Parts: sequence; structure tokens; C-alpha cells
Amino acid sequence: MALSRLRLRLAGGFAFAFLVALAILAAAALGYLWAESTRRLDKRLDASADGVAAAVARVVQDSRDASLSHAANEVVREWPPNGDLFAIVDSAGAMIAGVGPRAVIDRVLGAWTTASAPHFAVDKPGDDYRASGVHATLPVSGGTPLKFGVLAFSSIEGIDTDTHLVGGALAIAAPLIVLLSLAAGYMLARRALRPVDELGAAIASIAPTDLSQRLPVGKAHDEVAALASEFNSLLQKLDDAQRRNRGFIREAAHQIRTPLTLVLGEAGHELAAASTTPDRMRTTLGRIRTAAEQMRRRVDELFLLAEAQAGEKVRLEDDVELDGLVLDCTDLMRERASALGRSLAIGKAEHVVVRGSAPLLQEALVELIENACRHGNSETPVTVSSALTDYGAALEVMSGGEPFVLVPRPDSGAPDGLGLPIVEWIARAHGGALNVARNGAVNVVTMTLKRS
Repeated sequence: MALSRLRLRLAGGFAFAFLVALAILAAAALGYLWAESTRRLDKRLDASADGVAAAVARVVQDSRDASLSHAANEVVREWPPNGDLFAIVDSAGAMIAGVGPRAVIDRVLGAWTTASAPHFAVDKPGDDYRASGVHATLPVSGGTPLKFGVLAFSSIEGIDTDTHLVGGALAIAAPLIVLLSLAAGYMLARRALRPVDELGAAIASIAPTDLSQRLPVGKAHDEVAALASEFNSLLQKLDDAQRRNRGFIREAAHQIRTPLTLVLGEAGHELAAASTTPDRMRTTLGRIRTAAEQMRRRVDELFLLAEAQAGEKVRLEDDVELDGLVLDCTDLMRERASALGRSLAIGKAEHVVVRGSAPLLQEALVELIENACRHGNSETPVTVSSALTDYGAALEVMSGGEPFVLVPRPDSGAPDGLGLPIVEWIARAHGGALNVARNGAVNVVTMTLKRS
């Protein structure tokens, strides 16, 4: 099985973090080892210095010759050969007697003169010592008290050796530990990413033609479960979009089929005729033109429907005068109303300016007039008005005919279908709404708009 780069990166990060932690731990361990060894050495040196000072005091008290030199040499002569190194000095710091190499004693005495603590280091490359000094005062009967000092010292070569051994062992073990942590990190990453692999396999099994499938969401509230939930939400959106697209295609085919059938039928009928006349040809072309205009209108509405279903944001960049819009749309639809046996009238046309999309508002008002002409009656004229309202502005179309209402939709998304739902979408895009009311025998359709 090929190595996974993601797992290698995760394992590498794990190994690097482990290496950094190991380096910090090793530095802390070496520092603790050095400090603890030094503390124990200082304790041993203190005991040695105190022991020598006590021995000098005993000799002075027991001997008739109470000189410090006699006592010091007597202690040096009788001190057991246990490896202790020390020097006994007078009050001026001059050496009286000692145990150890004279050169080392001289170095210790030189370091003592500048030391500010009872424990101090005597450094020399390759030959380091550590020393501890004590001062003592012995009372003498009928004489001046004896003042002296004792310096106990020892080489720190053992401490250096132990520290170097431990550091070397850690340096040798570190690469092996890193390799082991890299392998362990890869295995842990593989185990941790197993749900992601399963998620990928589940995604691969989803067919593009069946987006109703959903990914399994585990009970653990982790990143994988959150990713599965988000992907399920995306699948739901894609499924909804796919259903809308299918519905749009069916709607487009249904809306275009009728005028297209009429065009083909009229053209085929005219071509099959044995003879024709200019008047007949003109009548046929007129019916074909009407069907073509209807088909063009349906295509424009389908484009609007596609924008509505896609959630396109309408660009409100025009200052639209509603009274002028009423006049233009009424003149535009007079021939269409006459063909349907209806009459158009302009009611109240107040001068109101709104910020919006002039083409969409024109399309909406034309659709309202078209709807009123198709569903109205010849006794009641179709009346178009514009007015200033408390909310903002309104376009109003009144017509006779049977009562009708807008079909409520289960959601607040884009409309499904043509005609009034598109007008409703345009109204919402302009911050308003579409309302249908019944006033006696008259249907009143009002499109409210937000003023600029």
C-alpha cells in the first residue's frame, strides 16, 4: 500500500513535537543531574571542612603547645587517607598545612580570596575543582583567640563524566526514539484518519443522478461528524437545485410547446394548401407572429424564473417614475387587451419615484395587466394605477372576473412557475410584496414597493 503524504506529514509533526519535548526533557534532566550532584558534593565538602575545623579545635585544646601551626600539622598527619582534600589557613589567608597537590591548593586559595559565597568553583580547562570554606575562632586561656580557616575541595571530574555519559546516551538514543515515534505517529495518524477514509468511500458511492443519499454521521461530536453534516447539507442543496432544474426544464417545455405547436401547425397548414391568397397569407402570418410573440414572452419569463430560482440578487440601480411606468405599460398592452376583448384605463397616477430595476418593474406591471386581461371580463375595464402609500409606493391593477388568490408556497424561496409568482419575486426583490384582494366584484392586485 502506498504511503499517504498526509499521514507522513502528521507523523512528521508528531515526531518533531516528540523530539522537541525530548530535547527539553533531556536538558532538564542533565541540569537536574548537575545541580543535584553539585549539591551533594557541596554537602560533603561542608562536612569535611567542619570535621577538619573540629579536629584542629580538639588538638589545640588537648595540646600544651596551643599554636595553630602545631595543631594544623598534627591534624594533617593524623587525618585518615579517605580522599579528602583540604587546606588550613591562618587569619591572613596564608596556608599553614594541607592535604592535596600544592598547585591545586594554591589555585583554591587564589579563588577563595575573590569568592563571595562559602561554595565556589575553581576553574581550569580540563581540571576543575569545587571548594567549600569555613572560618573558625578558638578561644585561648590568657591569650588572643586563634582565628583560622579551612578549605575543603574536590575535583568535579566525576560529575562531568556522569553528565557526559548521560548526555551521550541520550544523543545516541534520540534518533532511535524519533524513528520509533515517526512509525508510531504514522500508525496513529492512520487510525485517526480511518473515519475520513470511510467518509471518502461513502462520498464516492453517491451517484450524481441520486443525490438523495446521505453520509453517515457518527455519534462522536468531532471534526469528522461536523464534516459529514456539512456535506449532507451540501447534498441537500444540490438535490434541491437538481429538482428545481428538472422542474424548470419541464416548465420550459410545457410553456414553449403550445406556441411552437401553433407556429408549426399554421405553417404546415399554409404550406399544404393548394392555393392561397394575400389576405389568407397575412392572416396566417399574423397568427404565427402572435404565437411567436407569446413564445418570446415565455422565454423572457423563463429567464426571469431561472434567475429567481437561482437566488440572483436584483441590481436596483434605476430611479423609476411609477406614473410614467403606468402610462408606458398601458400603451404597450392596449393592442393585446383589444385582441382579448378587454379595455384598458388609467386610474390614479401619482408621481412616485422608487429605486429599482426599470426592466423588471416593467415586466411585472405588464404581467399584471396580461393576467387581468386574460382572467377579467369585458364589462369591467382593466384599470392601472400608481399611488403613494404609508409604506412607500404601490402599483395597482383592478379587473373583473372570477375571484382568484395567490397559491401559498411551503417555503420562502424562489417561485415555481410563471406569471404572478415571478411578479411576487420582483416585488420582494424591491423590498415589497404582492397582494391580491377582492373588492366587491373586482379583483385588486397590488404590488407594494419600497421608496428610494
